[in-house]
Amino acid sequence: MNTLMILMGISFLFPMYWMLNISFKTKSEVYNNPFGLPEQWVFNNYGDALEKFNFPRYLANSVIYSVGTIIITVFFGSMLAYCFSRMDWKRKNLALSYISMGLIIPSQVVIIPLLIMTRDLGLKGTHMGLILPYSAFALSSCVLMLYAFFRSLPRELEEAACIDGCSIYQTYFRIIMPIIKPAIATQCVLIFMNTYNEFFLAFILGAEDKIRPLTVGLLNFFVSIGVSHWGQIGAAMIITSLPTILVYIIGNEQIENALTAGAILK
Repeated sequence: MNTLMILMGISFLFPMYWMLNISFKTKSEVYNNPFGLPEQWVFNNYGDALEKFNFPRYLANSVIYSVGTIIITVFFGSMLAYCFSRMDWKRKNLALSYISMGLIIPSQVVIIPLLIMTRDLGLKGTHMGLILPYSAFALSSCVLMLYAFFRSLPRELEEAACIDGCSIYQTYFRIIMPIIKPAIATQCVLIFMNTYNEFFLAFILGAEDKIRPLTVGLLNFFVSIGVSHWGQIGAAMIITSLPTILVYIIGNEQIENALTAGAILK
């Protein structure tokens, strides 16, 4: 079993090795020696890629989309999950089922209505034109995961807060929110990685160069440079992958907690 897990881990790391490997090779060596270590290490590929690829602008857009989606989704999703798990009201199960449907609806199905809505609301060509759809698609998983965390908390917390004179909002923000900080951190990591790596909605709704995220900007870089210099392509892929790799390294334990919480959802 350990051997199998090691082989699986190597297979997952191979694409990263391949990108890093070709990023230090010349044009000819990429074709003559695609998988071996470079015979001549070419570090200029990174400088040339940064010169041709508008990395700062696209990175700023990706960060805006990721942070904006995190704020909206976690704020509203956590309150909705708290409402589902701690309050009794009519048709709660129906509403929870409706939220769960968001996990199975692909973005390709609703792209035409989204285009029409962003145009009619005057959001076309703005960052909010992507942040709001991202938040809508991330809301279901956020609600369901936090719902599992909320159900594990004892109800005596709310009873004690009520005796002390706290309103429902004071109870939530002063008592409940500090307790579920690990779950909030988990959601922040997951939402950041999903939003940062998203391509389809960004390609359709973020066509203008001023609002393009890294994924779409990287595609335009590939189209402009063609397949004539795989070394620069590898360098650009490594540069754009660094933020999400760092976030995953920092938050991988939180992601494991999220998977565990999802497994105990009832």
